[in-house]
Amino acid sequence: MIETKQKERLRRLSECLKRSGRIHLKEAARILEVSEMTIRRDLSADTEGPIPMSLLGGYIVSVTQPAVLATQDQQADVFTPDQTEEIYIPNLAASMVTEDDVIFFDNGIEMATLISLIPDEINFTGICYSHNVFLALSQKKNATALLCGGEYRAKSDSFYSPTLPSLLDSINPKKAFISAAGVHSSYGVTCYNIDDLPMKKKAMEKSIRKILLSQYNLFDEVATANMGELSQFDVIITNRQLSDEYESYCRNSFVKVIF
Repeated sequence: MIETKQKERLRRLSECLKRSGRIHLKEAARILEVSEMTIRRDLSADTEGPIPMSLLGGYIVSVTQPAVLATQDQQADVFTPDQTEEIYIPNLAASMVTEDDVIFFDNGIEMATLISLIPDEINFTGICYSHNVFLALSQKKNATALLCGGEYRAKSDSFYSPTLPSLLDSINPKKAFISAAGVHSSYGVTCYNIDDLPMKKKAMEKSIRKILLSQYNLFDEVATANMGELSQFDVIITNRQLSDEYESYCRNSFVKVIF
């Protein structure tokens, strides 16, 4: 069944709320790339079933379900504050995945979590070079997993060949989720593993939309290998509002910031 635009927006909002509990209307509008009024209309629209969310005091919140006895499976969905923080960025990123997307997933500790948070009913193609990311993709029943081949690099648990053709030579992913170890307005976006650098740069070159995943505390950090300037990205997903300096940099470089 093909999702309408409205159903897709409501589904993506619902996925965000499953993990974060609430989301500000302004942030939701940024994530979905629509106006706040559009979201207000979505939440008040007549639908086939009840909408499990509501707008309260500027925040979109989950509608409380009737209390039931907790089972072992339900207990598994209760997260500690530390666990909620860990999935905050992957959850926002997962909400950006839509039907029939072709996506490059970088080699990063948050990528497997991101993939696990993508709703199972969404059909998408995932391209990766990380063994761990490939295993995560293989668990999604409606995902097509493409692993870039080459020499196995145990240090990064990934595959890469500097001489053989790559899948990315003939595919233009719609989105690329890129990890970083440092973000700096002067020294660019950096990582520690030099082996990963060619694949990161290739993905950035070929992908239509480049999305950087970075914790707030990594801004102003500088790692060894430079993958490009911050201005080369279309979107930054982070876990806190950026400093005035970076907000201004992103605004002037037309980089959307989601937090």
